[in-house]
Amino acid sequence: MNLLVRSGNLFDPIALDTHANVDILIQGGRIRSISPHPMNVSSDDVVDASGCTVLPGLLNLHSHPQRRHARYMGPKSPFRVGAAAVESLPNTQRLLYAVQNCWRELLEEGVTTIRAAGSKDFLNIELRDVFADGVFDGPRILATGPILAITGGHGTRGLDGGMQVDGVDEMRRVVRTVLKAGADWIKLCVSGGLAGIHKGDHPSIVEFTPEEVRAAVVEAHKRSRKVMVHGMSAESVKMAVEAGVDCIEHGNLLDNEAIDMMAEAKVSFVPTMSGIRRVYERERDGGSPVVAEMLREVIDPHMDAVSACIKRGILIGAGTDTLGSIAREIEMLAECGMTNAEALAAATHRSATIVEMQDEIGSIEEGKVADMVVVEGDPVSDLAALRQIKEVVCRGNLVTWEYLASSRAAKEE
Repeated sequence: MNLLVRSGNLFDPIALDTHANVDILIQGGRIRSISPHPMNVSSDDVVDASGCTVLPGLLNLHSHPQRRHARYMGPKSPFRVGAAAVESLPNTQRLLYAVQNCWRELLEEGVTTIRAAGSKDFLNIELRDVFADGVFDGPRILATGPILAITGGHGTRGLDGGMQVDGVDEMRRVVRTVLKAGADWIKLCVSGGLAGIHKGDHPSIVEFTPEEVRAAVVEAHKRSRKVMVHGMSAESVKMAVEAGVDCIEHGNLLDNEAIDMMAEAKVSFVPTMSGIRRVYERERDGGSPVVAEMLREVIDPHMDAVSACIKRGILIGAGTDTLGSIAREIEMLAECGMTNAEALAAATHRSATIVEMQDEIGSIEEGKVADMVVVEGDPVSDLAALRQIKEVVCRGNLVTWEYLASSRAAKEE
């Protein structure tokens, strides 16, 4: 199938520049050629991108597809109630929800690659394979398998989806088990969090020992896999960085020492501000008794921590967690000090670099996979344009609900 995207303004997340009135020819799922002049070629479909900006497909590096529809529940449904109810459903229902949630994220937000950051029963690996095997089409999935947590730690209170691990030997065994199941990344909870704050959980708590985290890193790196960690407290992040982890998630309470350590070790960072802010807002609207504590101890320090990481030059990617949106996450990165172009790069080329896929995705260049989003207007000038999606292209295919709902085999008949 040939697809021609005609006369769009092409955003380059590497140069942080936009090229006006560009034609892009897509063949066989890849970008065949890019021209500043009108192409005289035959194509199966043409997208008129006049007056629009063509962006690389967006990446969401911290998502939980099996429960993302919890963000559409009523405004007075607290996250700890709604998300927990979703996670208690049978796996068959959770997988169906996950497929639908990925479709919505692809079509409505322009996310063509998702790092699924934890699900019980290896569901996110099954989801990845549903799309990879062509049962349905959808965004590219990088899967962690289950979250690994200490007994009684974050991920086992409230949502209860974590796999409980205690001790170095057990950590080695469990990480090997998750890798055997096909995980692309390993995810650990090295601090407490918000979902179980009403049950004694708290972001300031440090979980796992340095030896346990190091054992996970060694086993993952042996298989050329990386380790991401849920780490909200500064002390938990310092411990994780010293143990050799690759990516920090959340980082609400980072201090200068933790940030310096991340920078020196070249550890990347996915702050998930939009998701955490929505957790707070839902708890506030639901009358939670811990909302003042959440605001004071978790929410207010978060953007300051992210701003400090931006100034320090840490590689930052975009992620939403369960309740956030990628457009809002990009806006919040800009509010923390990135330029609009830098914030767009965080959700494209920089996120692709974090997951070591920058040679295939994350920018629109000849030879790369044809993942792109056509938005009305100019998001470099006004990020609100991200909410005006005209077309989405994933693996060279123009995405519609009808396209997604048919199997790959049916499309090829």
